[in-house]
Amino acid sequence: MTVKPNQLDLDAIIKVDKIPAAGRVVTIETDQEQREALAERLKVSEVTYFSAKVTASRFRGGVRAQGQVKGTVIQPCVVTGDPVSQDIDEPVDRIFLPGQDAASQATAGAEIFVNLEDDDLPDYFEGNEIDLTDLVLEVFALAIDLYPRKPGAELPEGMAGDDPAELSPFAALKALKKD
Repeated sequence: MTVKPNQLDLDAIIKVDKIPAAGRVVTIETDQEQREALAERLKVSEVTYFSAKVTASRFRGGVRAQGQVKGTVIQPCVVTGDPVSQDIDEPVDRIFLPGQDAASQATAGAEIFVNLEDDDLPDYFEGNEIDLTDLVLEVFALAIDLYPRKPGAELPEGMAGDDPAELSPFAALKALKKD
């Protein structure tokens, strides 16, 4: 396996002009070495399982990638430090359009229409290939719990942090109103 700087080689490249009418299915299964590299990249103790199945189909002059990303990560509990396992099963749905982002190409004073009703803005690609590696890794990374907690793990009395409601500027205004 070759790990490129800031990129994990998962062999998820599709050629846009070779996508059949029914779509091209990209299936990613990782080996132990790739999972170790992935765990290091994501700053977790271990990735015990990672796979993705994405179907790329033609969509409005571009490509739509839809599928699932699955995996299991192990991280230390934020309270006890004991290992906590998290199963991940996330949907993938992204649009890729040819060319560069119109917003980045606009000149000063130019008007740009942004549809605020859309869930996500499309990604853009150059050339004839799209590498779905970054897409599946992004979906996987965003699903990882930032503060994993072992079931039933509680902080000891007196160790809990400040109540965010007491720290808000509104709490300070409420205290002034009492005077």
